[in-house]
Amino acid sequence: MQHPVVGDNFVKKLCRGTVTFCESWSIKFLARPILFILPPTLVTLAATKTNIKDQVVDIFGQDVGSFINSSALLVVIGTFLYVVFMRALYAGISAYSKPARNIEVNELLAILKAINLVVGDKCKRMSDEAKKILSKTTVCPATTFTNITRPDQQIPLLIAGIKSVFEYMDQANTIFRIGLLRIIDNKPTEWIAFEPASNPPRTPAQNLSVPSSTVMHSIKNKSIITIQDIQSELSKRNKDKRRFVKSNTQPNDQGSQLCYPIVHPATGNVEYVITIAGNKKDCLIEKHTELYAWVIEHFSLRISLEHSLLVMKEKSNEL
Repeated sequence: MQHPVVGDNFVKKLCRGTVTFCESWSIKFLARPILFILPPTLVTLAATKTNIKDQVVDIFGQDVGSFINSSALLVVIGTFLYVVFMRALYAGISAYSKPARNIEVNELLAILKAINLVVGDKCKRMSDEAKKILSKTTVCPATTFTNITRPDQQIPLLIAGIKSVFEYMDQANTIFRIGLLRIIDNKPTEWIAFEPASNPPRTPAQNLSVPSSTVMHSIKNKSIITIQDIQSELSKRNKDKRRFVKSNTQPNDQGSQLCYPIVHPATGNVEYVITIAGNKKDCLIEKHTELYAWVIEHFSLRISLEHSLLVMKEKSNEL
C-alpha cells in the first residue's frame, strides 16, 4: 500500500536525517570524536606549547601567534566552551528530530486488541465455511470465495477499531466520530461506514467536494491533514488557505478534524478517506500527526486489502 505523506516540516526532516547520518558507525566512532576533540586539543596545545606555537606562527602568521600568546587563558576557556556548544547543538538536533509524542505500551496493546477483533471475525467466518465444505462432496470455488470475502462486514469493524483506539489514547473524554468516505475520480461520493452507528455524519459526502474541505485537501495532496481547531480554521479571512468547510458547523461548535487518504496500490488513486472528528478543540494535535498516521496505517492497510477483495468479488460476479 502506498503511504500518504505525513505533514512534517523541512527542519524536522533535516534534523532527523542529520541524526541518522551521525549515528552511522563511521561517523559515530571516527568523525564525531575527531570533530569534538581534535580542534580544542590543537588550539590548547598551540596556546601552551612553545614549539607548537612557533609552527602556528609559521603557518598562520605573526598576528595569530600574538593573539594566542596574549590570550592564552581566553583560548583555553574558548576550547572548553566549544566542546560544550557542540554537544549541546547535537543534543538539540537529536531532541527536535524525535516525534512530538511517543506511543505507550498500553496504547500498542489497544491497537492489537482492535485488530484482533477484526481478524477474529474473519477467522470465524472462514472456519464456518471450512466446516461446511468438509461435509460436502463437491465445492464451488466461486461460491466459497463469495462466502468468505465480506468487506461489508470487515470495513465497519475496522472503522470501529479506529474509534476505540483514539478514545483510548485520548485523555480529555473526547467524543470521536469516525467515518469512511468512498472516493471516485478524486471526489467523495458516499459514506461507506461510520462510528458510532447511532450518530451518522451530518454532512452529505457530495458537499465535501468543495476545494476548501479537509477531505479535498487530503485527496489533492495525498496527505494526512490535522485541524486542531475547526473554528480557528473557519475564521481565516483568506478562503484559499482554509482547510475546513463550514457546512452544518454551528458558531458554538468546538472540535478538531483529521483526514487520512487511503491510496490503493493497484490504481495509485485515493479510493477512501478516513475522517476523524473530535468534539473538543485541540483533541487532535497537529504536531502529533506522525503518530496518528502510524496508528491509522494499521487499519488503512486492512481497509485497502478489503477493497482489493471487493474489486475481485465484483469482477467475479460479472463473469
